[in-house]
Amino acid sequence: MSTTSRPERSWRSLRSCLWLALGLTSSAIGVGLIAREIDPVQLSLTLRSIEWSWIGVAVILTLASYLTRMRRWTVLLRPLTFRPASLLRALLSGQLLNHLLPIRMGDVVRSIFLGREPGSSFARILGSILIEKAWDWLALCVLVLIAAWAVPLPDWFLTPARSIGLLAAGILIGFVGVAAIPERWVSRGLAKLDRALTGLPARGRRFTHGNLQRLLDSLTALRHRDTVAGAAGWTAITWGSSVVVNYAVQRAFGFDSWLAATTLLAVLMIGIALPPSIAAVGIFEGLSILTLNVFGVSLEIALAIGLVLHLVVILPLIASTALAWLYTTRRN
Repeated sequence: MSTTSRPERSWRSLRSCLWLALGLTSSAIGVGLIAREIDPVQLSLTLRSIEWSWIGVAVILTLASYLTRMRRWTVLLRPLTFRPASLLRALLSGQLLNHLLPIRMGDVVRSIFLGREPGSSFARILGSILIEKAWDWLALCVLVLIAAWAVPLPDWFLTPARSIGLLAAGILIGFVGVAAIPERWVSRGLAKLDRALTGLPARGRRFTHGNLQRLLDSLTALRHRDTVAGAAGWTAITWGSSVVVNYAVQRAFGFDSWLAATTLLAVLMIGIALPPSIAAVGIFEGLSILTLNVFGVSLEIALAIGLVLHLVVILPLIASTALAWLYTTRRN
């Protein structure tokens, strides 16, 4: 029997509807602003000139990035082990939900999916994802530093980038600090916490103690140099391949610039995470235009690159997620 009251359920439904409406509004505004500035005839000619061999390269690397992300997650989950199919299904499902929904709950859903596996838990999986995100934020900061060194970037981009960099560094330092605490100290601290929660029901104390213990267990992976090196290496490979995907899509329209590909990745990763939108429609393309204009790319070519890059990101993810669910369903 659910313990959630009717007013609480109504408020959650209203909040979800508001986020959805805000996401639709953001996407509509982005599409409207783009449509006002673009010559549709020139855009059509640009799209017809696409070199499909470069798009093939971009799609292959996009698919490969799912495997590199899965490999990094495997490293961060040590000593827990899972079937590759279960890992990939949870990873792809979380990424797809993060892309499609204005409320980015994909990582929570990923924790729920894998937390149901034998020997696992929601808190343990969530801890590994938090570490994963910290690595991603640090990689993003490296890209921002490269781009800011070579190109004058606007304040609307640099301000959140600095905040993300400081947050990522603080979180990783905190994680490493907690992981370095001797286990006997952790046990004593948990015991003191349990005594401090004596006034709570026994079930509540067990829930708090157990989940905190599992969350701390996820940080033990940072005690091992091979784990840290593995996570750093797979992060570099993953983000490097994303830069190459951007470069390949740009080359498909005759534009050759590694710096633009790197800058575009950094801008998109920060830009689409801030305003709520539906699949980043309009936001993704608008940021592509703003970024590539800095490098002298025309509006129509920049929009064509943004549109095709968006499809290269979304369509393989949808297809791969569907295939992963179909495979695991039939196997079970």
